[in-house]
Amino acid sequence: MSHPEEDVLVDLATDEQVDAAVRAHVTTCPQCSAEVSSLREVLFAVREPRPELVAAPPGVWDAVSAEIRRADSASELRPAPSDLEASSGAAAEAGRGAPESPPASGEPVDLAARQTDRGRRRAPLMWIAAAAAAGLVVGAVGGLLADRTEQAPTAVTVASTTLDTLDTQQARGTAEVLRHADRVDLALRTDPLDPPQDGYLEVWLINEDLQRMVSVGVLRPDAPDQTFPIPQQLLDEGYVIVDISREGFDDSPEHSGDSVVRGSLAT
Repeated sequence: MSHPEEDVLVDLATDEQVDAAVRAHVTTCPQCSAEVSSLREVLFAVREPRPELVAAPPGVWDAVSAEIRRADSASELRPAPSDLEASSGAAAEAGRGAPESPPASGEPVDLAARQTDRGRRRAPLMWIAAAAAAGLVVGAVGGLLADRTEQAPTAVTVASTTLDTLDTQQARGTAEVLRHADRVDLALRTDPLDPPQDGYLEVWLINEDLQRMVSVGVLRPDAPDQTFPIPQQLLDEGYVIVDISREGFDDSPEHSGDSVVRGSLAT
């Protein structure tokens, strides 16, 4: 059998009804099985809640500007190193009895060097103010995201059962119904279950009347933990018996009657 079309693989990933032969092919074909698994991972990722980025709180950038202006004002009022050196020299001369007024032939002040020196002092203050503001923004956004994460609803287990073999009543796995904010999942954890040589393993929900059943999906034999989305309506109508059966490539959508494990969900 040739590989199914991409839209058919999408149907499998979303647990839509497809031809049994296609399911069987995907179960035994590594390429198709990997594609379906990738599609399911994408679907689960899309369903997960995503935190929204938020703008900086009002006044943050005003605080940055004010800090920069304050730094500029402090730089203008602070004497340049050349002024401090001149003052120190004058004080030293005064202590030795030298005239208090500087000599008329003193060296001229290098205004360009002074301006460059002020710029060097101002730059670190500007960077510090910007970094502080960035810290405020990151902190505010991080705090909001942390609050959203803490408030994000988690999955709640509403029903569970062990999956036992029908003949020896040996526990081979568990099944749980997980309720999320926007969906309900059937989560299975099983020991390695060998599919038939010419077939596959299928997961069912059987009604309490043991007359009606619904296929949930194909169980991959290489994955101990698997999740299947299910409608809440099935549980409400009494489809609470989890069954895993061996199915053959016979193009029959009905249960084969060969159950591997089974368990009744209890709340």
